[in-house]
Amino acid sequence: MSRTARSDQPASLLLLTAVAAIAAALGGCSSADGKADRADASPSGSVSATPSTPSATPSTPAATQSQAPSAARSPQSTRSWPDVSTVVMKWREQPRGVAAPDAEAVHTKSVGLLNDAETRYGSEKGSKCWPERPTSLTALCADDAAKAAGTAKTSLSRIAHEDQRSFTTLRANADKVVKAAEFYESRSCATAPAGQAERDACWDAGWVVAQAYPLLRDGFNAALQAH
Repeated sequence: MSRTARSDQPASLLLLTAVAAIAAALGGCSSADGKADRADASPSGSVSATPSTPSATPSTPAATQSQAPSAARSPQSTRSWPDVSTVVMKWREQPRGVAAPDAEAVHTKSVGLLNDAETRYGSEKGSKCWPERPTSLTALCADDAAKAAGTAKTSLSRIAHEDQRSFTTLRANADKVVKAAEFYESRSCATAPAGQAERDACWDAGWVVAQAYPLLRDGFNAALQAH
């Protein structure tokens, strides 16, 4: 019996060794799985980096909005202009000239011409050429300047048959309007010149254009008093 027991001991040791090896292998697998699980749940993984992308997005619209007003900003004048031309009614201080026999009839016809143009295109501070308005150095003013010059020329055509010594105020005022409109066009004022001196000269011309209809009306009124 003692010999048989001794012969069974190596087999038992081999079985225990095999069981221990299997247990060790299973323990290693569970440990690896645990590490993998912890790696997936770690705050330092790819999930924590995701919110950083949207945080940079709002900066683009903000930069665009801050730049937009400066791009659309129009040149602004730092000067001021009289509400009414200084030459209006100035003829009262001058000696009477040659009276036109049909001055009354010409005056009556001028009322509709000037009132219609003034209502349609604006006048003085209501004109697109008024220096303090944002449209003063734009194509809108250029269009109004052309209309004002056309009205001035029409006014002169209505007295073409008159004595050159009559309607002197109307002739002078109409000439002033035409020259201002031509200056505005020739200097490309509608493109808002870069130089301050150029802009000031354009605004001066625009101011005369804005006064066109009051100046022409003043000329027809002056003719009634032989001026």
